[in-house]
Amino acid sequence: MKRMNQFRRLGLNKQIIALILIMLIVLLISFVISNRIAGRIIEKKVTESVSKVFLQVQEKTASFYSDMEGISNSLLYSPTVQTFMSLQDPLEKILMDNEIISVFNNTVTLKDNIRGIQLFDREGKMVESIGIGTGRSVQLPVESTVYSGLLRDPEAKTATTNYTITVPIYNLKSSIFKDYRGTAVFVMDVRNFGKILEGGKITKNSTLMLLDQQNHIIVNEGTALNIDASRLEDWKKDTHYIVQTATLPRTGWKLVSIIPKSELLQDLDTVKRLNIATYVIMFGMLILFLFIFSTRILKPVKEIMDFMRSYPKMERDRRFNVVYHNEIGVLGANLNRMLDEIDSLGIEIQQTQKQKYEIEIAKKQMEISAFRNQINPHFLYNTLECIRAMAFYYKVEDIAAISESLSKMFRYSVKGNDFVTIRDEIAHVGEYAKIVGFRFMGRIKIEMKGEEEWMELKTLKMLLQPIVENAVFHGLEKKIDNGLVRITVRKDERDQIQYIIQDNGYGMEEERYNSLVHRLRQWDSSEGSANEGDQGIGLFNIFRRLKLVYGDAASMTIQSVLHEGTTVIVSFPMHHHSQNKEDETA
Repeated sequence: MKRMNQFRRLGLNKQIIALILIMLIVLLISFVISNRIAGRIIEKKVTESVSKVFLQVQEKTASFYSDMEGISNSLLYSPTVQTFMSLQDPLEKILMDNEIISVFNNTVTLKDNIRGIQLFDREGKMVESIGIGTGRSVQLPVESTVYSGLLRDPEAKTATTNYTITVPIYNLKSSIFKDYRGTAVFVMDVRNFGKILEGGKITKNSTLMLLDQQNHIIVNEGTALNIDASRLEDWKKDTHYIVQTATLPRTGWKLVSIIPKSELLQDLDTVKRLNIATYVIMFGMLILFLFIFSTRILKPVKEIMDFMRSYPKMERDRRFNVVYHNEIGVLGANLNRMLDEIDSLGIEIQQTQKQKYEIEIAKKQMEISAFRNQINPHFLYNTLECIRAMAFYYKVEDIAAISESLSKMFRYSVKGNDFVTIRDEIAHVGEYAKIVGFRFMGRIKIEMKGEEEWMELKTLKMLLQPIVENAVFHGLEKKIDNGLVRITVRKDERDQIQYIIQDNGYGMEEERYNSLVHRLRQWDSSEGSANEGDQGIGLFNIFRRLKLVYGDAASMTIQSVLHEGTTVIVSFPMHHHSQNKEDETA
């Protein structure tokens, strides 16, 4: 934060230089990072390509395995071979020699790389052969097909280009599970795998090799490398090469790909040189930008700042001399225009303040006149108390009771608090109920019901009584029979306080009801209006007060059926307002 403040105190020229240096450093870092990311992306792409090559080679070798399995099954489980392996008499085997040789010759023609076939009995004694032999003893018996590594010449002790496929022979006609009868050995030429690896090189100098179980090179595609088991691990650790290996199923042979990294990143050297050239060009452009910025922007701005500093000491009609025909010139012209407008506004403000003071004086005079015409509430309280006392004196208890209720209602409505407890609101309706009882000789009754736990919660004052009065005046007076207004205080499913005022009065016609509901929906505190004698004015005022205090959290719904009655439901949040008790004066 301290360094930021120091940077802000620097001149604009120094700030621009600092920003240019930061930009150059960021560009340099971005060049380095982009080169590294590009190298990693290339390596990743090459690795993915090698994996695809490996997958293709594995698919081709799997196809070769399937072909050899089919050939071996066709040969070894043919009636001729099965009969030959079941014979015990050597003479009979000699007599079938030509048939076996014929079958072997037919099999050799199926695959060009089959160099020889040898047949061994269950004791491991060779009983028939054709073509090239293994040149070594065979480990028998075997339980499944076994692929060997490269065969070695026992005299020269060098590797040949052949390997073997050893396949067990079972008697298919025997009831014994896996009745072993002997073993067949196929001597194979490895050069067919050269065709499988052909075209698998990723780059010009890369190498793709197939190694046997002892890491001898079976075939390779590309630059030949002297590699053995220990050297293979060295290649993997060498950071100058990308080395990938995969083991082929069934044979246990390894696919090895070796790619020099330098060959992959040759194109990146061109990109590096291009980045350096771009860096130098951008550096020159930033220096040119700094020069233009200093001469074409900073200098004119400094002239404008000097004019603004000296303006308070100049004559008020002095203006900035516009020389430049660019944005700075437009700024200077706008500055002169702004100074002209300030002078005009100053004159207008003086005139407006003068008019404002005259309006305030007239307003104060009107307030004084209004105060003189106000009625002192204490006079009304005292008058009602006097009527009540005279009623008691003349033993007219009904007049005393109704005077007392009227006095309490008036005192409640004019006291200063905007929020009261629900208990006080219910009590206020109770006083109104007494007056209604006297007025209608008990024909109209008002019942109130609510849980004690809600009585001490705060509510907006004068919500219930206007709704009850509306029900009595518009609903129950028109009714010949007895009428009832039922008030229920409860908590709804949204944890809000809910007033339900229900009467069994005249109700409303459908047209009037729809009009009332529509006007309530369209009501706006700044635009709504209603006539004094209009039905529903009390509901409008209550709805307006609810929305002003509680906003969208409050709601009021009306339900009415002609000749059945009307129900008004008012909901508002609990504990939305807190109201401190204030002293009340009578």
